Amino acid sequence: MTNIAQYRPDRGSHLAAMTAERVFGAGTDELQRISACMLGAQMPASLAHEAVHGMEMCLLGQGWPVGRSLGALPDVRTSLGLGRPAFREAITILEARGLLDVRRGPGGGLFVAAPALEDVVGAVLMYLALTGETFALIEEFRLLVWRMIVDAAVQRHPTLPQPVTTPGGWGFAADLAEQTGNTTMALLAKLAEMLVRTSQRDSAPARDDALDAMIRQGDLTNAFARLDALAGPVRRDAPVVTLEVAERAFSLSGRKSAMALAARMTRELTARAGAQEAEWETAERLGYTDAVVRQARRILQDFGIVRCRQGRKGAELAPPAAPTGVIRLLAPFLMASAMSASDEKEAIAFLVGEASVLAARRVQAGGAVPITCFPSSPMPDPFEALALENHLLELSGNPLLAIVVRSLGVASIFASADPLPPMELRDVTAINRRILQAIELGDVGAVTALARLKMEVMQHPADSYRKVA
Repeated sequence: MTNIAQYRPDRGSHLAAMTAERVFGAGTDELQRISACMLGAQMPASLAHEAVHGMEMCLLGQGWPVGRSLGALPDVRTSLGLGRPAFREAITILEARGLLDVRRGPGGGLFVAAPALEDVVGAVLMYLALTGETFALIEEFRLLVWRMIVDAAVQRHPTLPQPVTTPGGWGFAADLAEQTGNTTMALLAKLAEMLVRTSQRDSAPARDDALDAMIRQGDLTNAFARLDALAGPVRRDAPVVTLEVAERAFSLSGRKSAMALAARMTRELTARAGAQEAEWETAERLGYTDAVVRQARRILQDFGIVRCRQGRKGAELAPPAAPTGVIRLLAPFLMASAMSASDEKEAIAFLVGEASVLAARRVQAGGAVPITCFPSSPMPDPFEALALENHLLELSGNPLLAIVVRSLGVASIFASADPLPPMELRDVTAINRRILQAIELGDVGAVTALARLKMEVMQHPADSYRKVA
């Protein structure tokens, strides 16, 4: 059983200090800055939401131990130091998002759970719909995941196992990722494929013999060209993601979930552009129980999509949605899948490099990117490194890519007991500064070369940068 006394909101400073010291050798303020860099700043709406965030951080710190008991409900509430209303609201949010399982009766209590892939996909689509993004981002992201997996396979081609005789149901990329032995890449392939299929785009082929042959020969250039042909051109005139598509993703789980209702309530709020009806009215009109409606509304409040108000008319749209809620759902999903720190690091290294290449291509095509200058620090600074990486992700123009990389970053911070070595941190920061200069010039070749170098440095804590700089 997990001791959750450390989750108490009034003990947050002590918890933050312990976690920061373990991961970064830093204190409370530093951890809060790291959280803001990775998750995005979002003020808790209430004591219950503060408790939710604290419990999430603690469970991440324990590797998101799915199935572990947190104790009986009364014991958990006492340990948290919460009153009944705040405790009930916190558990409602965590259960609705699939992060906790509430079991009644003998042997029951609170147990750690993990969100379903369908719920993660629905949350991503809901965010993209609220921010007015198009399906082109999803197509572009899937192609990047394919390139990442093929790159990893080519690096391992002398020892790569033979292709499976019976392809799986997720397309060639997921099967190839399994062959490489990288669990993180396999999960991202499934995430990208479900996003595409839910959007009713073309599914990935189950197998491609030409691509297999190029990988076995170690021919990365032609393998990438083959991927471009399989994916087809990214349609920049693609339609905007709709909230109906997000609802469809949530419904794939086969249950009448609060997450699906949350997407529907969001669609209705945007259509009415005003206050939502009371919870009991929504339940009666849509055929849900009051409890599910309450869960859906708390989800939207926790994601920062709505503000709940006192009285009969209980909710209204909040300012533009932030990706924080999606990252807080995707990171536990990734960590609960027992990924290794090295798998995560390999995926992050490739994707952050590709983000820079996308930005350079935008400039080369005549687009403008708002490049920010960062003052240099005399000593390696993890916050400067995170700020630079976030900026490069933003310059890519693909917020889906940014969400995935930041989610991987959150999971990686807690999964690895060995933080980024200071010398490696300095090297990565120096390369990032050179990448920013090359992006500003639209020099795709230079950015590609520097991104490849950064990937080598991030995966191997050797002096590879200083040997070639």
